[in-house]
Amino acid sequence: MVNYCIYLRMHNPRKTIILWGIILFFISFLPVTDTFAQREDEHACEKSCGEKDEHIREQTNKDENNHDHSTSAGENFLNSTDSGHELYEKLLKKECEHDVSIIKCDECRYEVGVVKVDPSLLDEIVIIGKGMPMDIGITHEATGEVGPNQDRFVIVSPRISGVVKEVFVDWGDQVKEGQKLALLDSIELGEARADYLKAAAMLKLAEKNYSREKELYGKNITSGKHFFDAENAHEQSHIELNALMEKLLLMGQEEGSIRQMQEKLLLMDQEEVDIKHTAEAEKHVSSLFTLTAPFDGTVIDKKVAVGELKNAFDPMLTIADLTQLWVWFDVYEKDIPKVRMGNKAMVSVASYPEEQFEGNVTYIGNTIDEKTRTVKVRIEVANHHEKLKPGMFARVLLQVDDAKSAVGLPEEAVQVDGQERFVFVPLKDGYFIRRNVILGTRLNGYVKVVSGLEENDPVVVKGGFLLKSETMKEKFGEGCGGH
Repeated sequence: MVNYCIYLRMHNPRKTIILWGIILFFISFLPVTDTFAQREDEHACEKSCGEKDEHIREQTNKDENNHDHSTSAGENFLNSTDSGHELYEKLLKKECEHDVSIIKCDECRYEVGVVKVDPSLLDEIVIIGKGMPMDIGITHEATGEVGPNQDRFVIVSPRISGVVKEVFVDWGDQVKEGQKLALLDSIELGEARADYLKAAAMLKLAEKNYSREKELYGKNITSGKHFFDAENAHEQSHIELNALMEKLLLMGQEEGSIRQMQEKLLLMDQEEVDIKHTAEAEKHVSSLFTLTAPFDGTVIDKKVAVGELKNAFDPMLTIADLTQLWVWFDVYEKDIPKVRMGNKAMVSVASYPEEQFEGNVTYIGNTIDEKTRTVKVRIEVANHHEKLKPGMFARVLLQVDDAKSAVGLPEEAVQVDGQERFVFVPLKDGYFIRRNVILGTRLNGYVKVVSGLEENDPVVVKGGFLLKSETMKEKFGEGCGGH
């Protein structure tokens, strides 16, 4: 073509100009043609892509609608109070996006909180129980400490010094009122007893002399001076004997034993009661004395050994009545109005986590601790089984309103998902569904269900965590969301 143009240019210039014009004309149309083709292709692409995007949007909207519908339905099922059989029938009628019953779909049943359990796991790992009645109206919780009942608590000590001759009890022994605890030997007590016997003998002599002088004075055989001297001596002997008895009583001696000692002296022949016989009686005066239990109780402390010298009021033994104990706990200033005398309280300790011990508020402090801003409150608890020990830390649940019947479950039965608390209830044929619940007070491993469950409703009491794991596994890895 180029060679032809060169030939025309050399032999026919006019034809050359016309030919180049035609060539340039067609060349000018080439970009336009390409542009139209490109636009046509783009238009086709946009049409195709638009249809595709529209299809994606429609599918997305459909999925979102289906998902929202499932979620909404799931929430309804989660909060449903229908029986397991009724829920099962409803779920059978509900179809998922795979056009099958949602409860039968391995990919979609999690959306309504349903999980299927292998029958071999039932009654071994997954155990079904029932909600139990739980009458509690406790709204205040505190920590406290078990202590002895100070009204039935005593530190046994001698009132006079003495050497320990024998100890009759040991740590933990149960003692009865009046039972012998220890035997001591006291020189001081021996001297006081001897003085008392001597005074008793002198009183007897004074009575004898006073009677004789009174008789002689009545017959005008003796003078008034001798009579009045005998009368004064008799009264003086009475005063001295009474003073010595008071001394023995202050030493811890019982009046009955003192009288008994005096009676032994008086058993002697009345004619023989004189200083000589009194001195003989003093030789047999005992310096021993015993300490006895003031009430029924338990020996909780022992600080005495045979041969030890105990001074007056040195602690020897501690006895406490452990059948009634006190539990002390603190109440913050803002909570003081909740506490009233006679409030019922439940006490639990770590040693017996599955047991609770009932008591009542018997004292509310009159002053507030300036550092902690709390007031001391005391509960009296019966402890005839003696499981509670003074010094134990205790958990106190104070009932500040009337008890109301509610459903109680083991804490193990309740599962947690964010802010929600739920349990699993059986449906049929190994299917279980999640049911949301609202919880109340916890007590000794049990929790009160405020709503979401009725008394005697079947519920998974053990193995619920396994069911929760299955629903979470499907939800985050094997459900529809993973396809």
